[in-house]
Amino acid sequence: MTHIFLLIPYFVLSLSDNENLNSYFERIKSPKIDIPALMKLSEKDTVTLLRSCTDLEGKRSYLSISATQVNADKEKVWKVLLEPEKLQSAIPSLKKVKVLRKLSEDIYEIEFEVEVNIISVIRPTVRYIAVSRIEDGKITSFVKEGENKGSWRIWQVYESEKDKTLLIFVMCEYVRNIPIASKIFSSNPYIELGVVSSSSLIPVISLKKFIEENQNESSER
Repeated sequence: MTHIFLLIPYFVLSLSDNENLNSYFERIKSPKIDIPALMKLSEKDTVTLLRSCTDLEGKRSYLSISATQVNADKEKVWKVLLEPEKLQSAIPSLKKVKVLRKLSEDIYEIEFEVEVNIISVIRPTVRYIAVSRIEDGKITSFVKEGENKGSWRIWQVYESEKDKTLLIFVMCEYVRNIPIASKIFSSNPYIELGVVSSSSLIPVISLKKFIEENQNESSER
């Protein structure tokens, strides 16, 4: 499939740079997910699971896994994940997505700005640069620059049945690196759990809504 990232100028890396990138991806320990069980769990509603993880800086962190069933075929869901403008339109907290350069075949450097809703009056914007690898039905990313350096995330899509897609977002992040957040989380750990859960839940719910609404609008024309 040809996607928008192919329009980005190619930046040639040395062999050692490529090996260094691959070593980062190899250190990302994706959790073992029982896909059939997750499909069953998410039949009626979006689900979020919390576990522990270690980010690429060696910090013990929370792992948030959110999954939902999107009423659209896998190709349509995948296409939105690959188009920065659509991704930004779909997720309200995503204030900026900019592909900076193509590092190698299917590996890209991307700039993000994300608004983090800690409590209603405290919503800091986190800016970071991530390196993303695109595979068939899977996007794996790690943060190379920014306050949340070392965090990683994985998008996955699976066909669950005809015209229906299981969308999964896995996120490992040490959220106490977020400005102002550490003091708040120390005094109230329940707020920290809420932020961790919503960090994967809100993008998944937002994408589901965006894709289904746009699909309905297209079919009505």
